[in-house]
Order: sequence, then structure tokens, then C-alpha cells
Amino acid sequence: MNKDIILLRTVEVAAIASYKYIGSKDKNLVDLAAVEAFEVMLKNEKGFKLKIVNGEGELDNAPMLYVNQLLGDISNVDCPFYDVSVDPIEGTNPAAFNFAGSISTIAISKENTMLQMPEMYMEKLFVKDKYNDLVNLEEGILENVLKMQEQEMRKDLKCIVLDKPRHDEIIKSLSNMGVIVRLIKDGDVLAAIDVVNGEADFVYGIGGAPEGCLMASLAIASGCRMQCKLVHYNEIWRNEKETDSRMLKEKAWMSKHKIDTSTILNDRDLVSDDRTRFFAAGLTAGGSLKPITYKKGKFFVNAFMASHGIVRNFNSIYDVNKVNGLKPDIKFLFDKYKR
Repeated sequence: MNKDIILLRTVEVAAIASYKYIGSKDKNLVDLAAVEAFEVMLKNEKGFKLKIVNGEGELDNAPMLYVNQLLGDISNVDCPFYDVSVDPIEGTNPAAFNFAGSISTIAISKENTMLQMPEMYMEKLFVKDKYNDLVNLEEGILENVLKMQEQEMRKDLKCIVLDKPRHDEIIKSLSNMGVIVRLIKDGDVLAAIDVVNGEADFVYGIGGAPEGCLMASLAIASGCRMQCKLVHYNEIWRNEKETDSRMLKEKAWMSKHKIDTSTILNDRDLVSDDRTRFFAAGLTAGGSLKPITYKKGKFFVNAFMASHGIVRNFNSIYDVNKVNGLKPDIKFLFDKYKR
């Protein structure tokens, strides 16, 4: 079967598996259901191999989709190999407490083209394609916004920003410039999908660095643009008990890759493959990606895919009885995670 269909189905089934735990107040259950769905859907697929470059942790400390884990047709030396960035559920907290902001997502690119990101924070600016030539994060976010406003000859651009204390000043500045600011609790990958789908002009904020590779893949695959730079953990959390140990790991990674917090990274610095593909499916979702629903034995899933500058939005219907009779692997998941 075509690998795109397999990967699209994987994020859809991961959202279906996690649906059981929407509103459970347990984000680990949400995540583990999606992780198992990914492993079940991908572990025995033929014709391609996947290596997780950005996942949920290292092999020794994360019983999840870990960095360097292999999936797919791993015994076949002749089949193509792909790098993977994955977040089985971006926004486990929104899903656990049943508010908007959670999706299942994966991005792939050809082997050795995806940068393995550290567990750091990252300042990101993701813009729609009409602003691709204007972006220069080195000038600062406000100067970039001013250039976009000048090109449009209007002030009321729409942007999405994570509603975090670290963004209070920039939110105020953007509002004073006439920008319409939409605040979200979690999910800057989901927010970037909204930009691609025309719901906003840009996303800005400081979020997780591993998610940066997902957003970079989305930017390349859809024809949009992203720039970013790393942010030290102690700039966000100065007095946490793990701050010192995290700083040591950050410095080691930056020394190895000759990248520091002043280095402006483009999307193709993170994913150097113009044929990269990006997939997502809504759980509690929000914006242009709709939440999963269940009615009379059927799951209704809204999914998204981007590749080669082509953007696709899907509405998929999983009739539980029909699927159970045709796909034993999905039946296992449907039986285990039925609500």
C-alpha cells in the first residue's frame, strides 16, 4: 500500500485510540494509547523503513516512541529509509481535560535529512507563503510584522500565539500594532496548520524544539516558511531542580552541531528535503482542524496532509464493524480502546 495512505491512517487511528481518554484528566493515558496505535500500525508495514529522529525521548528513559527507534520493514535491506519526527499526541493536556489543542502528527523525509533536535525551547516564526521573502527573525518579530503589514497595506493581520507568561509583552505589542491576536493554550504545530489553511497569517512564540522539525516539514511541504532559533531552558525556567542538568545537555548538543542561541535556523536547516511529507489528525483539535467525533458505531476524523506544495484536508469515516472485519490490526486497537 502507498506509504502516504499508511501514514495518514496511522495518525487517524492514533486519534481514535486516544479518543477514549478525552476528559480523563490523565495525559499519560492519552499519549500511551496513541503510541501503541503508532507501533501497531507501523511495526510490520512492508516496503519502507522509518527511523525516529525526533520522538519522545531516548531509549533508556522513555517507554514510548523513542529516538532512533526503527519501524516498518526493518529486515529488508533494499527498501527506502526515512527519517521521522513524531508527536503521537501534540497537546496531551488539552485532550486530557477536553479543550481544543490536541492532534496526532508525523513528518517524514529521506534518510539523513532531518536534524535531531535537543530537548530545548525554540523561538519560532511560521508565516503563510505570501510572506516567505520577508521573514528575517534576526530583525525581531515586530520588524517582521511591520514588513508584512506594509506589504498588505493594512494592520489587521491575524496571528496565533501561545498564551504563556513569557509572551505577555509581545502579545501586548502585537495588539498595539493592530494585529488580531488569537491565543492558544497548547499546540503550535496545530497553529501552523491553521496558517497553511488560511485561518491565520503567522504563528509566533517560544515552544518545544523537537516540534520545530514537524513545523519545518509542514512549511516545506506546503510552500510556507519558518525561521527559528534555540532558547536555553534557564531563560524559561530559572529555578527548577533540573535546570542545571538540562543546561549541560544543551551545551553539549550545541557544541556538537556548532549551533548556539544566536543562530537563525531556516526550515531547510531542520529538514533538508524538498519532498518531505507532513500528516496530522484532529483529536480535540481546534481552528481549521476539527475534533474527532463518534456516533452510532462510526468515528468521524478530520485529517490533514501536505507534500510537494499540495495541501489536503480529509474527512474520514471509520465504521467500526466494517473495519474490524477487514483490518485485524485496527480491530485490536478498536477493541482495546473502545469507549
